[in-house]
Amino acid sequence: MKKIYNQEKTQELNLSELSEELGYLKSSTIHHHIDAVEGVEEQGHYEVVAEYPNGGKDVEWIIDVPGIEAKPAEDYDEEIDIYIPYTEEELRKRNIEKRINELKGLLYSTDYKAVKFAEGELTEEEYASIRDLRRAYRAEINELEKSLQ
Repeated sequence: MKKIYNQEKTQELNLSELSEELGYLKSSTIHHHIDAVEGVEEQGHYEVVAEYPNGGKDVEWIIDVPGIEAKPAEDYDEEIDIYIPYTEEELRKRNIEKRINELKGLLYSTDYKAVKFAEGELTEEEYASIRDLRRAYRAEINELEKSLQ
């Protein structure tokens, strides 16, 4: 899984902190440079840990300076995603489009009643309130679509 960074690529983000409602992900790369490491030879000394009556000794190697393996400098690019928050204007438009889609869904859900009325299955009285609702839905859709232009 790719890592996710903020727009400036300065901070890694947690997927659980992000909202699809407030922003989106975009593929990108981030450049990494790792400095060379100069090798260091291990340094230490022997220390007596036990002495015996016959003059024998047990010794242990005590490390004073740990050894470090030499490594060359390295540069590489990593594929990442960046999280780009929507602007206020983009959020406004997304909310309007969401409302338009809700209204179109409401219109769709009453289409069968319009057909029933057209085919004479509903009376004018039975259909009147549905007609008013559909008219209101269309009027709101038209107003919202104008505000997107």
